[in-house]
Parts: sequence; structure tokens; C-alpha cells
Amino acid sequence: MKKSLIIILVLSFASGFLNAQDKAYQIYNKDGNKISYKTMLFKMKNADVVLFGENHNDPISHWLQLELTKSLYEKHGENLMLGAEMLESDDQIQLDEYLLGFIREKDFEKESKIWPNHKTDYKPLLSFAKENNLYFVATNIPRRFANMVYRLGIDTLE
Repeated sequence: MKKSLIIILVLSFASGFLNAQDKAYQIYNKDGNKISYKTMLFKMKNADVVLFGENHNDPISHWLQLELTKSLYEKHGENLMLGAEMLESDDQIQLDEYLLGFIREKDFEKESKIWPNHKTDYKPLLSFAKENNLYFVATNIPRRFANMVYRLGIDTLE
């Protein structure tokens, strides 16, 4: 009797917990209306450029970036090109060498300025690019220039 009661309680709790879960994300169109992932993908499959805004410490958005990349890869194959501000432009050589297999992953990570959440949030996207021979652009400004502008103003770049 005691064993049956425990099983019933566990199943009831699990059922209630699973049914109460909301989606981990919600996508909106340009008018602010909710749309599905499938609708978003349909609308962007023929775009020349897709920009994906995200919060740097949001693993759900990083997962969604990866899923979107996989979906777009199905249509564009090796013509798909990636770019991300998670890597600074002065690390492009190390990034290219890693993606081409000239240097090891641990050397790339040691020599580049990677984010603390690289392994969990950004590495999967890089791994996908490497596995599928995709070009990846390091798009962020080098930290030394960002720091100069922060401290001295934009004119310091002149």
C-alpha cells in the first residue's frame, strides 16, 4: 500500500510539472505578434542576411541560434556563412586555423579571447561550423579599441 501511494504521488507530481511547463522561448514578428519557429524559418530561408540578437548569458538564445543555423544549413549547405560578436576580429586567424584543423581546440581556446560561457553556449555553434566546413567571421571589435573608445571617446580611433 505504501509503495503504491508513493508511485501515485510521484506520477501525479511529474504529470502536473510537465503539463505546467511553458516553452523556453517565444518568437515575435516585426509587428510584435507571436509566431512559431516554423513560421520564422519560412520567412528567413531566402534572406541574404539574418541577424540574431541575444543576451550573452542566455543559454536558450544560444541554443536557438544553433537550431536556426542547422535549419538554414539544410537549405544553403556550405554556402551558409556565420559571423558572431562572441569572437573579436583580431582572433580571426586563430579561428580560421582552428576551423581548418591546423590548430587544436585547446590551442584555439588558449590563444583567443573566449567568453566564460564559451564551452556551453558558443562552442556548439563553432563545432557545427567546423563539422560542416562553414566560414565563420569573428565580428566584434578588438577589446583594446573598445576600451580606448570607452575611456577616451570615439575620436581616439582617428
